[in-house]
Amino acid sequence: MIGTWTINVSGRVYGPFTSERMRSFVGEGRLAPHSLIARDGSTDWHEARDEPEFSEVFAHRGARAPAMANTANGAPTTAAAPQPAPSRAAQPSASPALHANASESVEHQIAHFAIVADLKAQSVGNLEGAINSLGPSYRLTHNVWIVSTEQTVSGVRNRLIQELGKSDSLFVIDASRGKAAWFNFGPEADARIRRVWQRQ
Repeated sequence: MIGTWTINVSGRVYGPFTSERMRSFVGEGRLAPHSLIARDGSTDWHEARDEPEFSEVFAHRGARAPAMANTANGAPTTAAAPQPAPSRAAQPSASPALHANASESVEHQIAHFAIVADLKAQSVGNLEGAINSLGPSYRLTHNVWIVSTEQTVSGVRNRLIQELGKSDSLFVIDASRGKAAWFNFGPEADARIRRVWQRQ
């Protein structure tokens, strides 16, 4: 269908949805600015706020909405932390509309990240190259890196999962801002990670 969209929530693809339905998801808080979307039939995932068709809707809503999570009804719902699973993931955290400008300025400061990857399907070289492209980095062990970058935790995660296979997993910690994002841990681990992380 022309003008339809799919939404990628932790590797699970929902849709297609019309543009009108997508706008209603924004109004309901079920589609966040950082949610991964693509035109129906495409796998070119990008953040919803980067799509000109929806950028004005997000501008009216102010700052970030909570991340999307899975739902039994085939449409996304909201959650307070990042979401993992078999492909691209949703993004973490929320900032009230009144603090949008402060959030944006914080996001453009250098932050320190720890990256933990369990690579089963691809070589470490591809991932390490992607990590090095983010900024100054150092490999602590065979599967743990530290890096300094201006990226957000979701930006780092979204860049790195492009280099991962279907059986690989990733955990990204923004040590400067106290945020985390992860990929492909499965629903049980996801629930446990959320419980631990939300206690901070």
